[in-house]
Amino acid sequence: MLLEDNSLKVYNIIKDFDNLENVDKVRLAIYILENKNFSTNYNVDSVIKVLKKVLVMLEPNYINTITNLSKYESLIFLLAKNMELDYNDKKRISVELLFNIFQLDFENENINK
Repeated sequence: MLLEDNSLKVYNIIKDFDNLENVDKVRLAIYILENKNFSTNYNVDSVIKVLKKVLVMLEPNYINTITNLSKYESLIFLLAKNMELDYNDKKRISVELLFNIFQLDFENENINK
């Protein structure tokens, strides 16, 4: 964990997030960042673009399909948990998710750059 003052709810979501497959981690992070309801001091759009490039490398058909998250029960569960969080915890979750993804080894040389 990157942040030390996370609540138990944030800790549990990150623990569940760690158990997801790599492609689902990226998919969830994109969804949360695209639908965030808080302001940030950094350019979220550039982060989303990078994550989408990673998702295309992991799942080449991503460009040609509309993602229906209802097919992914584990993602829906984590999104429901995320909705229960307060404003500050939602910010913490986004930081933790991104940190987790950017330190992840995708076993792909192009993505790990």
